[in-house]
Amino acid sequence: MIIEYIHLILIVSGVATMVVIVQFIAPRPALKLFFEVETFEASTLLLARHWGLLIFLVGGLLVYSAYDPTTRDPVLVVASLEKIAFSGLVFFGPGKRTAIATIAAAGDSAFVVLYLLYFLGL
Repeated sequence: MIIEYIHLILIVSGVATMVVIVQFIAPRPALKLFFEVETFEASTLLLARHWGLLIFLVGGLLVYSAYDPTTRDPVLVVASLEKIAFSGLVFFGPGKRTAIATIAAAGDSAFVVLYLLYFLGL
């Protein structure tokens, strides 16, 4: 069943993941919105921008893999690991869990479940 919808799942999850480009473009407002962190620290803003770009690229790879099935398995492995790590840090990490981060982590967790169902051939 998931196999029939994987194209749509990859596009939706990829575009949702790509939203984090906002953090690359405007790291201070994004950190405030997503994590309730206010900072002017240059190294923190650099890391936030870098993280935003990397996650955006993972989303782009998800969309790309919707149209190129030969790339799908490795892209889904990388995306799953990224989403599991983010969700684990939000739910179990030492930082403050904000509403937006919790929603994002729950969404990422749901996408990982869909990716696993795809790998299982369901």
